[in-house]
Amino acid sequence: MARSLEARQVFDLAERLLIVTEHRAPIYRCARCRRLTKAMFPAGVTGPAQYGERIKAAAIYLNVQQLLPEDRAAQTLGDLFGAPGLCPASLTAWVGRRARDLERVYAGIGARVARAKVRHLDETGLRVAGKLHWLHTTSSEAFTFYRAEEKRGAIPVDLKGGVIVQDGFVPYGALDDVEHALCNAHHLRELKALIEIDGEAWATPMRDTLLAARAAVRKAREAGATALAPGQLQAFEEQYWAAVREGLAFHRALPKLARKAQSRGRLKQRPGFNLLARFKTFKHDVLRFLVDFAVPFTNNLAEQDIRMTKVKMKISGAFRTLAGARTFACLRSIVSTARKKGCDILQTLAATPDQISQALLA
Repeated sequence: MARSLEARQVFDLAERLLIVTEHRAPIYRCARCRRLTKAMFPAGVTGPAQYGERIKAAAIYLNVQQLLPEDRAAQTLGDLFGAPGLCPASLTAWVGRRARDLERVYAGIGARVARAKVRHLDETGLRVAGKLHWLHTTSSEAFTFYRAEEKRGAIPVDLKGGVIVQDGFVPYGALDDVEHALCNAHHLRELKALIEIDGEAWATPMRDTLLAARAAVRKAREAGATALAPGQLQAFEEQYWAAVREGLAFHRALPKLARKAQSRGRLKQRPGFNLLARFKTFKHDVLRFLVDFAVPFTNNLAEQDIRMTKVKMKISGAFRTLAGARTFACLRSIVSTARKKGCDILQTLAATPDQISQALLA
């Protein structure tokens, strides 16, 4: 007599992954007029033999999400799915056509992220036709919007109100219709170098102040608070200014750096002094996370969103044209946004533009 049941499961791929569906359209001849009438094929079935939307979506997924170049993506599909005759040119055409079909969704993502209360900005270089170009990102918790531009200073101009989190890139300062928050992960890295390499004593209390402030905000947020107690906020600001004053006194006592021969313009300053000047001038931007809990401590969101572009450059190399780079920016924006919203990437890429718009922009 059986006392119990033990179950074990094996998950595996089907032996035949590529499914072929044949559509047959009856052709009739009228007995009276002798003219032929042919039934219509389903929408999208245009040739005697063609690939379907899901395998096209898989090809785009390999190219845009997994960052495989076109020839390796085509080879992968051939090896895994037994897709005969799939060439890199076909994959390139599918990627370009999909980007054109989704231009409205891409523009909608840009409009949504521009209206977010908190946006993260970052940029990174990419090679296009042998020249340095730039990929810019404007990110929020729910949306990612990429732009491929010729210039690093091509900052977004449609941001009004709210806060932008950024790493101190000077052109971002021209955005005067928004509040600014500086990335404190950058500050902590610079302070670490000043402590361990340059031995500047003021950097230790400044580092400790920033870390303690971050911990206090996390604790207050976990307790359901929306702001620090006034006394606690004042204490952090006093510690901040004390570290700045200590650092400025330290640098005033140092001898000035020697001017290089035939050099002109402003005398070069030490890295520690430059960081102190930033802390002094942009105190509100450095500590904005203390007074607005919606503002994060770092700009890590944008850095994470843009990091994979470096992987793209290492795997696939440069883009041949700026249009190709912008196609990548469009589809990568849609894939990244879909992932943030918990959507299935393959199903998203295989869906109609209206379905994608409903899933990502509604």
